[in-house]
Amino acid sequence: MVDLHIHTTASDGSLTPRQVVEEAAEKGLLAIAITDHDTINGVAEGLAAGKNQGVHVIPGVEFGIDYKVKGTHILGYFSEDNYIEIKGYFDWILEKRHKRNRMLIKKLNKAGYEITMEEMYRKADGGTPGRPHLAKCLIEKGYAADINETFNKILLREDIYVPREKTSPKSVITEILDKKGIPVLAHPVYLDSEGMFETAVEELMNLGLKGIEVIHSDHSAADTEKYIKFAKENNLIMTGGSDFHGANKDNAIIGLPVAKDGYYLDLLNNL
Repeated sequence: MVDLHIHTTASDGSLTPRQVVEEAAEKGLLAIAITDHDTINGVAEGLAAGKNQGVHVIPGVEFGIDYKVKGTHILGYFSEDNYIEIKGYFDWILEKRHKRNRMLIKKLNKAGYEITMEEMYRKADGGTPGRPHLAKCLIEKGYAADINETFNKILLREDIYVPREKTSPKSVITEILDKKGIPVLAHPVYLDSEGMFETAVEELMNLGLKGIEVIHSDHSAADTEKYIKFAKENNLIMTGGSDFHGANKDNAIIGLPVAKDGYYLDLLNNL
C-alpha cells in the first residue's frame, strides 16, 4: 500500500511529518509522499523519519493554481536528490500568504474579533501559517465551537473572506519540470463536477502535465475507474492518495483509499 498525497503541520495538517510517517509505518505502508501546500518545509523531517521507520518518503508539494475551477491543484513529485531546488520558488508565494494573512486579521478585527498576527503565527509553530491556524485561535477565544463552524460562520463570510492568490498552471508545471519533477493533477473529480475534466486535462497536458491522481478520498469507485481509463488512453502517470490532513479533514485516513504499489513504482521510474 502507498499513499502519495499527505499533508503535515508544515502546511495545514494536524500531524507532524514524523507522526505521519509513524502512522504510515503502523499501517504497513510501503511508501508515502509528503505533499504540503506550497512548501517543502516538512520533507526533511519526513525523510529522516522514513529511514528510521522503513517507509520510503517521496518529496512532494501541492500547488494551488489560478484556474477556471476552484480547488484545482497540481501535485509536484521530486527525487530526494533534487527536491530542495524547488525551495526558491516559494519565497514569493510565502510573501503572498503573509499578505493574505494580514488582510484576514485586519478584516476580523474590523468585524469585532480580537485576534493578532502573532497569535496566529504561534499556532503554525514554524510551519506555513494559514486559515486552519487562524481557526484554532478563534476557537480558543470562544468565537466558534469547532473548525467547521469557524469557516462557515466566520472565515467564509463575505466581509471577511480573502481569496488566496494563486499561480498560473503554466508557471507551476514549468517550474516542476525545470526542477526534474513530475506534475500531476490532484483530485480531478473537482474539475469533473463542473463538466470540465477532459478539456482541462488536455489543456494541462499541452503545458506539460505528466499524470493524474486517479485514487483520492473524494473519488467514488466509478470516478476512479473513469480516470484510470483516461490515464491509460493518454499515457499519463497514475497516482493515488488520501489527501490526509489529520483532524483538519475528517474523511481522509492515511492509506485509505488504498493506492497500488504499481503507481509508486511508475512514479519512481519517471523521477
